[in-house]
Amino acid sequence: MTVIYMPKQSNGTVHSSKDLNQLIDYVMNPEKTNDFEYVSGQNILDIHSTCDEMLATRTMANALKNKPQKNEIFGYHFVQSFSPDDHLTPEQVHEIGLKTMKEYLGSSVEFIIATHTDKPHLHNHIVLNATDPLTLNKFHKNKNDLERLKEISDKISKEYGCKIIVRPEQKLGNSHKNYLVYLAKKFLPKKRLKTNLNF
Repeated sequence: MTVIYMPKQSNGTVHSSKDLNQLIDYVMNPEKTNDFEYVSGQNILDIHSTCDEMLATRTMANALKNKPQKNEIFGYHFVQSFSPDDHLTPEQVHEIGLKTMKEYLGSSVEFIIATHTDKPHLHNHIVLNATDPLTLNKFHKNKNDLERLKEISDKISKEYGCKIIVRPEQKLGNSHKNYLVYLAKKFLPKKRLKTNLNF
């Protein structure tokens, strides 16, 4: 079973360079990614300079278009989570994430993907630059785009033998928190439930 979503608390959007830097640091945490083994990017020269590269793209776009925006979105954050019942390796989870995002975004968007292995359910964190380095246009998400992303994720996950079922968060009213509770109750001992609800 695979689920892909944007974190509820931020609606998946990043609104400052500071927040982008903090998010990338968290996503690439070596303790969660086996010392960066499961971190890779598209159109990123060096994963350790991801934030600087994304900000440089944004700065160039604003300079060339000569119209910096207020309340501008700097990036987007997605999480793709897998059930332990599917018995995937971290390498497979990482491959699924890369294939999913490349099909969804195309070849020009800057993004990094990090597979976290510190929880019973392996999961990918994806951070993408809101500014396309080729077109210098902004990436805009809408409900239809997210549905297309879920369809792509399901299709590719199925190729790896994952079960594709009605998503638990749909049954529970689209609540990300309820989905985490579902995972914790299903896969974790009760005494570890509270401490494992955070990604």
